Amino acid sequence: MRYWILGLVVAAAGVANADDKAAEVVKKGIEAHGGADNLNKYLGARYAIKGEVDVQGTDTEFTGNFTIMNPDKAHMTLNLEVMGAKIAIASVMNGEKSKRKVTVNGMDAPAGGEEPKEELQMAVANRQAQMLTPLLDAKKFTIKSSDDEDVNGKRMSVVSATPKTIDREMKLYFDKDSGLLVKVAYKGLGPDGGGARADVYKETYLSDFKKVNGIQVAMKIVLNHDSKKFLTATMSDYEATEKIDDSEFKISD
Repeated sequence: MRYWILGLVVAAAGVANADDKAAEVVKKGIEAHGGADNLNKYLGARYAIKGEVDVQGTDTEFTGNFTIMNPDKAHMTLNLEVMGAKIAIASVMNGEKSKRKVTVNGMDAPAGGEEPKEELQMAVANRQAQMLTPLLDAKKFTIKSSDDEDVNGKRMSVVSATPKTIDREMKLYFDKDSGLLVKVAYKGLGPDGGGARADVYKETYLSDFKKVNGIQVAMKIVLNHDSKKFLTATMSDYEATEKIDDSEFKISD
């Protein structure tokens, strides 16, 4: 009997140590990205973006602008050209509400409806995770250490995080040397190639870090869907700010 109890104690200690390891990795990441004070202070951001996105198997150039107020507000505009048609996409997210408007050559087009509630919850969780400090809040995430993995030929510390709002695991990859967060992965919805949406495994790679108001910000992202490149983008004119007025995220009926 006592050996069985001892086994439970050892197993529990192993879990605790794994959780402690995860917390230490996250704490190192917080310091690497500018420290908790800065990360918690500058919750808003504005930036321009350009890159290429896979549109039915073709790499298509796009430009756009983002305005973000973490953790749950965002306003995005994107412009691209597909087979001679000029497409403009405007999307607003405010908590558990979202709205998207699409125009083709200046004329309104079907926007595909609102994002499912689960996707909005995951989008908020993803942004909270990339803020890093919320990962240490047990009311927001459960974190645990996972086995190290390679990213682009370099060994990474891996933390698994499950948000309290939705039972869906995320994996966060931290550079062992710098402590920077260089990859985030989780399951979500993406285009299936035929215009519909399907479950995909999203892997976001973060690089080209630049310090803005004391925060290390990734200026380049590569997004893979099911291990296939879906989007590459670079940011410019990045502005980190403490507050952005709620009126910029208003969703009209």
